[in-house]
Amino acid sequence: MGEVASNDALKANTLYGQLADKLRSEITDGTYEAGSQLPTEFELQHDTGLSRSTIRHALDLLVDDGTLVKIHGKGTFVRDNTSSDTPRAQFLSLTSNADKLGVTMTTKLVDTRLTAPTETQQKFFGISDSDQLVELTRLRYVDNEPFCVEINYFTSQFKSLMNKDVSGSLYKLLRTDYAIAPAGGHKTFAIAYASANEAFLLQVERNTPLMEIIDYVYGPSEKPLHISRQVIRSDKYKYELQS
Repeated sequence: MGEVASNDALKANTLYGQLADKLRSEITDGTYEAGSQLPTEFELQHDTGLSRSTIRHALDLLVDDGTLVKIHGKGTFVRDNTSSDTPRAQFLSLTSNADKLGVTMTTKLVDTRLTAPTETQQKFFGISDSDQLVELTRLRYVDNEPFCVEINYFTSQFKSLMNKDVSGSLYKLLRTDYAIAPAGGHKTFAIAYASANEAFLLQVERNTPLMEIIDYVYGPSEKPLHISRQVIRSDKYKYELQS
């Protein structure tokens, strides 16, 4: 999920990029130790004289690269790699997992449309049944073999995603085009059975058992970002969680 060099250079010239670099250096030199809590956004605003939005953006960058972790209701902490109590372990993308496994991942857009939200989606996004969600369906390949059907749901404020190239990392696209990064959430794991469409896309028999992962992902300030449903061929892919 790393940025390309040109984007890193652009970040370095922004106030939030400079603040992120400063905080990263202070973590490296021990000013903030592993597992320690950072000052609040208000305290950082007072200490630096920067706007709150600049501070949030800097913190989001550090959350996204794994330096920091936000714990809902508690604050922002320096990631402690020895601790098992870090939500960051739960939010590695499929792209990141594929990189760790040393395989090549490609993605094909299958369908994009506006759809009515379910009751669960209404509750998560804080919307009504009259609102619409952006639904992006993608087929993901490992070493040119289909292994995952992924459906992402966003609120209508992300309607422009329907005209974007979503064949790469969705989180990278959100960072570069919308200045938003995932900052937490939770996953559910279950067994699902391939529907006719899923069986066709994944090249398996209908009702084949698949691993189903549903992500409820938050962005900055604990605002709902998106919901993702992935059905995965477990015979072709191993999903890895770090702790």
